[in-house]
Amino acid sequence: MPEFVNGSNPAFAFVGMFQDPTNRWFALYVAVSLAIGCVVFYFEAKHDPRLAAEGLFRYLFPKEIYAHRSALADYRFFLVNKLLFAVAFAGLIAVSSSSVEVVSFVINAVARSPELAVPSYVAIFITTVVFALAMDFGLWFAHWLLHKIPILWEFHKVHHSAEVLTPLTAGRVHPLDDALNIVCSAICGGIVLAFCRFLFGSQAQIFGVLQLNFLVAIFYFFGFHLRHSHIWLPYKGIWGKLFVSPAHHQLHHSVAQRHWDKNLGFVFAIWDWLFGTLYAVDRREKFQIGMNGIEEAEYHSVRALYLLPFVKAWRLILARSKALTGPATPHLPPAK
Repeated sequence: MPEFVNGSNPAFAFVGMFQDPTNRWFALYVAVSLAIGCVVFYFEAKHDPRLAAEGLFRYLFPKEIYAHRSALADYRFFLVNKLLFAVAFAGLIAVSSSSVEVVSFVINAVARSPELAVPSYVAIFITTVVFALAMDFGLWFAHWLLHKIPILWEFHKVHHSAEVLTPLTAGRVHPLDDALNIVCSAICGGIVLAFCRFLFGSQAQIFGVLQLNFLVAIFYFFGFHLRHSHIWLPYKGIWGKLFVSPAHHQLHHSVAQRHWDKNLGFVFAIWDWLFGTLYAVDRREKFQIGMNGIEEAEYHSVRALYLLPFVKAWRLILARSKALTGPATPHLPPAK
């Protein structure tokens, strides 16, 4: 998922992200996720004497996960990505976000704003909610495209090649993957915000906490950094149909075919619920992290994480072109 950064200085993007409340790596979000992990340990240890004997630190930071070769690739890739692409992403976000101005110009050119006479708190509430929903739908749609279009899947494999999940796996995303997420979410959010401004005029404001949309801030506070971890935290019942829990996303990374292309949402699970891609987390399952148990080992160097998607996408294009121009030969679909 995309990292929305402020500023264009790579050093600031890396060091300052812990001080920037609009960044998912803001120290407070990390600390709250860690605290929630401690609470989960407390309840699980009550029913598991072995877990209690091993202790909290062993539970939170198991060596077999955090020293795994896949995790080591996460750390290297995260560092390089932050230093190399902060400037490019800042520019892309600025350009994509201009969609609200473009749509506003078009709407105002063909119609006069009614500026509905509603209390300001109503306009703010509606704008805040629909803007968050629109941005999130853009992320869901981009994620759906990444899973369903074979060439895009080659770039999304970078993220799914992780064999273990650590919070830094969230940054194990190819730049082209990130770019698609940024563009789709910014366009969807921009269109909706433009219509809110058309309807409510200057009252179309977003209620923010820590400079973030209120709903996104709540999401970051409810264990966001446990999404890419071994700590099982599900939202059950109706809550699991409204919001994406850490457990939802962990199942999304499963090798098991029943979990393929499921739980594509970022904040809200309603898009998965509506479009049939929701996999409920009402019961805990055992599953392996990865793609297919074969390709993952190819993606454990920074160079491979950046370049291998281009190589595989080109091979896929050549294979498809030969299939169109030459004799039909059966071939397996791309690995999930």
